[in-house]
Amino acid sequence: NNSTLRAFNMLVETSDPKTPPRDALGKRNQPLVSSNGEDNGHIARNIRLALLAIDVVEPYVSIRGVADLTLEDDVVPGVNARRYNGMSYFENSMVVWVPLGSPESSAPTKVSWTVGGAFNIDTTELVLGPWDTLPTNLADANDGTYPSMETMATINSSDEFVTLNPTNIDSKAQIAGRSRWHADGPHPLASNNGFVDLTFEAEIDTSAYSPGTKLAIFARAKVDENWLAPANNVGPQGLGPASHIVNARRNPSYFATNAGKVIRGKADDWWYSVPITLVVGAAGGPDEEAQVLDEAEINNTPRSVDESSQIVRAVHLNARIGFLPHAMESVSRGSGSMEQSLPWLLGPLSVLVFALLGIVVLVRWRRRRLYAQRELERISEEEDSFSVGSYRDDPAEDEEAVDAGANAEDEG
Repeated sequence: NNSTLRAFNMLVETSDPKTPPRDALGKRNQPLVSSNGEDNGHIARNIRLALLAIDVVEPYVSIRGVADLTLEDDVVPGVNARRYNGMSYFENSMVVWVPLGSPESSAPTKVSWTVGGAFNIDTTELVLGPWDTLPTNLADANDGTYPSMETMATINSSDEFVTLNPTNIDSKAQIAGRSRWHADGPHPLASNNGFVDLTFEAEIDTSAYSPGTKLAIFARAKVDENWLAPANNVGPQGLGPASHIVNARRNPSYFATNAGKVIRGKADDWWYSVPITLVVGAAGGPDEEAQVLDEAEINNTPRSVDESSQIVRAVHLNARIGFLPHAMESVSRGSGSMEQSLPWLLGPLSVLVFALLGIVVLVRWRRRRLYAQRELERISEEEDSFSVGSYRDDPAEDEEAVDAGANAEDEG
């Protein structure tokens, strides 16, 4: 059908000799780093080519850090952006807490992200807003497409969601950045040299939010627009891109299916990251903030500390190592949406159900006990009234029967 013969194929001719000499195979140390021809032999070069082919199948965006706190990698296929183990999207997101300072003393919170699976990053930005305004399902409930049309409509039309442009790019440049696979190398890099790969940065003024606010932060990007421009030797004129790999990332109306497999374009050309949660301060005030900091210290939770002032800038509340149960409990309880509050509604409801079941069991047990007690009383009364005579005929009738027998013998 029309969905076949659209794969992007690469044929690798490694060497004219089928068994090339050892010195043509490449270096053993750091084979993933190009050495511009020196010791860049067949094996090292083609390892990188194989990884490139795997990586560029689909673009992806990942938030990498908050306030110089490096986060765990969250790159997963969009279809897996559904719930895990019955938990909400809010509970499954990475939750980062930042203290609330005064507008005069608190510095903006820096968020860093990267873009992969592409060559040119045409444009990219952060999108943030309150979790409570998002729909229950961030992915499509039917086919798992992430984000769902409802989610994108909320992000793009709600007045409570704002966008932030990267602060570390040249706004006059034709493209926002280059990926690791670009011929000119990745750009831009992190300002603190924490990452050696493509890294974008933007700053959030957290002092503008009330204590306890929970922000959903997405990073998104548009990539490889130049793939839409046909080469001079391509015909017929006006044909446009034919491969799945180009149409899937730059043609919003593209839809191809074959043998149960589906490839579709992005509805608005944006590729979205999985959101993270940024908790601003604590609804309970300074005392609750102090409890978060103390719990993070005790559990050795991943956190960012300003070197000069030694002030904690960010804490990863639900990191795999150093998870903070009390802080997460406080955050979840005050989430404000039905989905996020559901566990706290189910808790008291479960207690009520168990209490009712306990009452029913107790009533039935007491009724059985009362019935058994009455049975024992009835049996006891019967035993008290028991006598041998009670099981014989009337004594008077017996005496008459004896007299009648005696008279009959006399007559005989």
